[in-house]
Amino acid sequence: MDDVVLEGEKVRLRDWRPSDLQPLRDLLDPTRPWHETNGPYFGAPTAAAADSTARELTTPKAEPFDPRLSLAVCDLKDGRLIGRVSWYWESRQTDWRRMGLVIYDERYWGGGYGTEAFRLWTTYLFARTDTLRLDFATFSGNPGMIAVGQRLGFVEEGRFRRARRWSGGVHDAVVYGVLREEWDRMNHLSTKP
Repeated sequence: MDDVVLEGEKVRLRDWRPSDLQPLRDLLDPTRPWHETNGPYFGAPTAAAADSTARELTTPKAEPFDPRLSLAVCDLKDGRLIGRVSWYWESRQTDWRRMGLVIYDERYWGGGYGTEAFRLWTTYLFARTDTLRLDFATFSGNPGMIAVGQRLGFVEEGRFRRARRWSGGVHDAVVYGVLREEWDRMNHLSTKP
């Protein structure tokens, strides 16, 4: 199976490589600021858990999944690893896929890198599957992820008010989704496989 490489104007999404191990270990460090908005109520990973995740992602797979479960997000200019896109089954029986995005490197926050990465990822997943919809879940304490979804035309489909007590505050849990036909229309695409 060919390597997956998706390019925009700012980012490249690509398969993980063994050479990503050390940069990813550094980015997964439990003291990095991204842990404060990416499900912080689940707790920061231990150093051992972060190392295990880094090893798992960067170990080549004999038979990679199609579509990929995760891709590295890299700065297009210099190839620097800056984040990750992913998806998982919310319900395999009903073909409900949930996506994720983390820009680990805080120097890239607010510059459109996450928006472009998520746009490329959404287009890729619709193109490689026959799924009817895609969504992501976050909380009101992650305004960056909410802004990414809104900029890309995702619709707020669910809000669980005051669902998360965290860090001295109370936050809503939110889900944003997009239907295939909405994505096609907004992006002038035909993503049917």
